[in-house]
Amino acid sequence: MATIQDVAKKANVSVATVSRVINQSPNVSQRTKQSVEKAIAELHYVPNMLGMNLRKNETKKILVLLDTISNQFYSRVTAGIEERATQDGYIVMLGCTRGSLETEDSYLQMLRTRLVDGIILLSSSNNATSLQQKLSGQPAVLACETVEGSKLPFIGINNEKAALDAVHFLIQRGHTKIAFFGAGSQFSSSRNRFIGYQKALEVHNIAFDPSLVYQDGFSYQAGMRCAEKMLCDHASNLPDAVFALSDSCAIGIIKTLHEHHLSVPQDISVMGFDNTRNARMFIPEITTVAQPQKDIGYRAADTLIDILHGKQGSSILLKHEIITRESVSKMDIEL
Repeated sequence: MATIQDVAKKANVSVATVSRVINQSPNVSQRTKQSVEKAIAELHYVPNMLGMNLRKNETKKILVLLDTISNQFYSRVTAGIEERATQDGYIVMLGCTRGSLETEDSYLQMLRTRLVDGIILLSSSNNATSLQQKLSGQPAVLACETVEGSKLPFIGINNEKAALDAVHFLIQRGHTKIAFFGAGSQFSSSRNRFIGYQKALEVHNIAFDPSLVYQDGFSYQAGMRCAEKMLCDHASNLPDAVFALSDSCAIGIIKTLHEHHLSVPQDISVMGFDNTRNARMFIPEITTVAQPQKDIGYRAADTLIDILHGKQGSSILLKHEIITRESVSKMDIEL
């Protein structure tokens, strides 16, 4: 295996010059650079990146923490993170917490002990105070899910406004008895979308009915469980529509309704959230709230890299959009 000394000898330069070329120093002539790169290629030399990074006090690794890897939404976000990170030579590592505070804290320890350079939290079980204490000022960014009171930069959408717009859309189409399928208060997105749901009803002078609220989660299975309970609770007077916290949840709802011989959207409308690929592939295609998943990831990585380079990181709210497809009907009702 070739060494840096072998490269220096073949290129007829010093070891220090080879090191400068590898580290992309501007203080090397183009001719010398080409000579060293040619020697590296001919000798198949592989630099010791660990040693280089230790000397620079960096690992070139970014840790991404998420609650689950089964949610299709997160795959697009992490694709955006990886695209931006690789542009600056960073490797992306994923950590799945499954909602466990203990697991999350063990990953946060990797940042404090400098096993990674920075961290992007797609969800967190910590509150703002504990997160600040555990990060100890280390480079970190929040994406998708906020932590109330945190001073960390947040990249995502305005979930409250997105939900308000979604329910407004349903009401404009004649739906007045609208169920909400959420994930409780653990996730900021669920909390804020529930607030948006309530505000939309208030704006349209529709009384809030707590019996139409089901809190179980984002998953397909959660959608099925909530749909079964809704069918039991409101067997004689079903809602006009369901606003679901995610597309996966919406698919679970539609599947359960179909098993009970109910048609979507003829018998009941269902609206999802995220605009994942499955929303387009499912029958009926799901009307949903689109959030720019890949762009959220890209901007989160870009913000973190700015912080790693000594710049100030700022929060960014990206735009959402209502995508009209087949799962929501237009009822013949005058509002």
